[in-house]
Amino acid sequence: MGYTTSSGFSDLDGSCEITGNNCSSYNSTARGAGTVTNKGGPGLHFHVNFSGVTHPYVIHATARGTGYSGNAQDNSDGDAEESWAAAATAVQEAVAGAGSQKC
Repeated sequence: MGYTTSSGFSDLDGSCEITGNNCSSYNSTARGAGTVTNKGGPGLHFHVNFSGVTHPYVIHATARGTGYSGNAQDNSDGDAEESWAAAATAVQEAVAGAGSQKC
């Protein structure tokens, strides 16, 4: 399922695909496509690397309503930590068939 992501780290603002406790893809508005490594354990836990960034971001989150909420660490010196959230992306499907009308 698609999610819109937001974080105190601007590199993590963008979108991702999550199923259960696994992230299958991550796209940063600032950095483009990232490489995701799921780490397992309780809740959502994964690392994401972006081209041009020398360290992975580490995400820990739990399901909240229709999304996820947690924190992100930049895994550099000092391991700065910021908030991280993923909100479900509304998807509308056009379905032709019974009940559809032609103009």
